[in-house]
Amino acid sequence: MSVLEDIQKLKDAEDFFEYFRLEYDERVVKPYRLHILKKFSLYMKRALSENLKEENLYQILRECLKRAYEDFLSSTPFDQRLFKVHRDVVGQHRVSLDLKSEGYGKEV
Repeated sequence: MSVLEDIQKLKDAEDFFEYFRLEYDERVVKPYRLHILKKFSLYMKRALSENLKEENLYQILRECLKRAYEDFLSSTPFDQRLFKVHRDVVGQHRVSLDLKSEGYGKEV
C-alpha cells in the first residue's frame, strides 16, 4: 500500500502524528488540530506538485507534518490565517482603521 493510500485512512491529527512517528504536545495539537492539518495539506500539495518518488514520499510528507506542527509552536491560527474567518477579521480591522483615519469613525 502507498503512503497516499495510507494517509487517506487516517481520521484525526493524532493518527497522522502516530503514522509519521512524530512526537507532539497534546496541548498544541488539541486546540490547533484543524489548523495543523490544513497547513500540512498545503505543504503536502506543494510537495506533491514536484515529481516525487514513492520511496521518498513518506519522509517528505513526514517533514511536511513536522513543519506544519512547528508553525503552531511559534504562532497562532490568527497569525497563520488559514481559514476565511481569520482573513475576514483582518480585513474588517483594516477597513475600520482606514475609515477612522479618513475622519469617518468617532471615538467612543
